[in-house]
Amino acid sequence: MSEAYFRSQPSHKEIGERVKGFASWYEIDLDRLGFNLEQIRGRAGVEVIPCVKANAYGHGLVPVVAYLMRRGVGRVLVAKLWEAMQIREAGLDCGVINMDPLFSGEQFDFVVVNDIVQTVFRRETAEGLSDAAVRHGREVEVFVKVDTGLNRVGVRHGEAADLIEYVSSLPRLTVVGMFSTFTESRESDEVQLSRILALDEELRGRGIEVPSKSMASSNAVFHFPESFLDAVRPGIMLMGIYPEPEDREIGLELRPVLSFRARLEHLKWVEKGEAVTYSRRFVAPRRMMVGTVHAGYSDGFPRGLTKKGVVRVGGEVRPVLGTVSVNHHVVDVDGLDVDVGDVVELVSRDGENSLERGAETAGIMVYSFCVALNPLIPRVYFEGEVPVALSEPRLVGG
Repeated sequence: MSEAYFRSQPSHKEIGERVKGFASWYEIDLDRLGFNLEQIRGRAGVEVIPCVKANAYGHGLVPVVAYLMRRGVGRVLVAKLWEAMQIREAGLDCGVINMDPLFSGEQFDFVVVNDIVQTVFRRETAEGLSDAAVRHGREVEVFVKVDTGLNRVGVRHGEAADLIEYVSSLPRLTVVGMFSTFTESRESDEVQLSRILALDEELRGRGIEVPSKSMASSNAVFHFPESFLDAVRPGIMLMGIYPEPEDREIGLELRPVLSFRARLEHLKWVEKGEAVTYSRRFVAPRRMMVGTVHAGYSDGFPRGLTKKGVVRVGGEVRPVLGTVSVNHHVVDVDGLDVDVGDVVELVSRDGENSLERGAETAGIMVYSFCVALNPLIPRVYFEGEVPVALSEPRLVGG
């Protein structure tokens, strides 16, 4: 079904024409995404279940999932039920593991009818799923979330065998996996791993075999190979991002997937002593040309880059002048041969204005930078340097 998704997209020429009208947009290199997936597969040697929560870390849920399916991914992990809905509404038939809790009968029905693999850690959730499955005459697969020490959500490891045995006994339910989340502290993680392995041994003693056991998300893929088990759950690393500097030390090559582009909206001369932007945060030291970019922190360009950020414009790296506001920021274009409508690269895949460097400059986690990328900003997806998919809000009546 992923090929049908890509066939439904505008032609590369039509996408190119639409981009000409964008004030700001993100570009996602699917070849780089595929490269990162293969790097992870080569390291892990087990099933890769990509975590595509938070709009695939800002990169665009549906196109990313469609491409991952094209590369042989069978299951993905989401954090919100509406993410599962988006995947199904796009006609994508991959396995979807939903971590969102269910509270209403309508939600239970949706999960059952749309073949969603639901995460459970309470008897009540399992019973609600079983009732809905019987009502609709469907079989339902579940993953059990086990709390091995993070103390966030999940059935406590010491009580998990009883819960899994109970869930397995309910009509039309099958436990196909169990997973847990590390604290990302090595000493604690080793204890957590031992707990999930002990749980598996206890279940086998009861005659219950859970086919898929998973502990490793991105941090463990980098640093804890003993925890790979049956499946790993990489998230942001699939997008070519190293969450921490030490992640680079293991020698796993990743290629950043996203760039953030916008256009110069306005150019003007400012005189020496004139202030630019709110609170007079930049005062021109000389007569100079400045350019206004129609993108600000509501678009995903962090407020923390005020007076500190850099962008690429006119073939050079230039500073952000003064305040990053809701929908604008101003850059130094003095001496450059640029015009209104020219492209400014706010985030490059590499270099001084990469996602990682930008997050460091803004004083935020790179995760925060990514998940704040506005879902309503157009996204253009490239394969072989040709645009193959487009995600954009359409004008009312358009």
